[in-house]
Amino acid sequence: MAADRMNRDWRLEWAFPALGRLPTALPWRLACWLGRDAPAARRATERFLQQRFGQVFPAASQEQHAQWASKHMDMVATEMLDAAALHRLGAPGGPRIALQGLEHVQALQQRGQGFILVLNHYDRLLTAVIALGRRGVPLNILTMPVMDNPGLSAAQRAFLVHKIATTTRITGGQWRTSSEPLRPVHEGLRNGQAWVILADAWGPDFARMRDHAFLGGYLRLPTGVERLAESTGAALLYARTRSLAPDRMEVAVEALSGTPQGAIDTVIQRLDRDVRERPWAWWHWGIWDQMWQPAAKEGENNV
Repeated sequence: MAADRMNRDWRLEWAFPALGRLPTALPWRLACWLGRDAPAARRATERFLQQRFGQVFPAASQEQHAQWASKHMDMVATEMLDAAALHRLGAPGGPRIALQGLEHVQALQQRGQGFILVLNHYDRLLTAVIALGRRGVPLNILTMPVMDNPGLSAAQRAFLVHKIATTTRITGGQWRTSSEPLRPVHEGLRNGQAWVILADAWGPDFARMRDHAFLGGYLRLPTGVERLAESTGAALLYARTRSLAPDRMEVAVEALSGTPQGAIDTVIQRLDRDVRERPWAWWHWGIWDQMWQPAAKEGENNV
């Protein structure tokens, strides 16, 4: 479902990079036709998604489940093109990005206060980062490991490294992974830097996690963002992307108040609302069984 499901095939190796070089925003309308996966793999993933949506949203019709599955596959194909042509997002002739909430970033910059820009695996992942980078906001990125991730092939590592390198060129920041020493992240936040971190990043080896109310049950997520904010005094902002069309997105940046723990609770509440509204736009359905637990008896779902 997420980046680790990308197949090493002609799409990843050259089709999407070649498509991203075509003029105008037409490539983003062709990406859905090309698809992220081969037809057989796409059909299998859509069947899986329909079953998952039926489990989590039983009140919706089978036709709705099928539509959501198709929309999800279109989204991941478009996001793959985004990754292959990040330099064109928000640039003339590329997909348009409308940005709201820039004033929250500017207020923190004027005070010289470091902040964490919190994202979720929702919709097209790096749109908010690129939108702010286009407006001169330096952003650093903290991700899960890439080069030493055994779940990634060599081609997938190369693709992701290129994606992150292009992003940091646009934002003027640096990239670190959670497997590296985090002292530069702590020092940077204390000295006024901005770091991008995904709140719903998940791995089976994460040690410090807590539960959040989510879709009638509980989503278990790491506490790294809130612990970083507590130890450094960094502010917290939340950014959400909403795709209006393959070549048109809007980004909303929100200032988070209260304690860091309460702020992350708010972030997951926003994610709960957004996933209920647009289930196809969340990336983590493939690891749902590992992240989520029912609120009451085994097998009971109160969505």
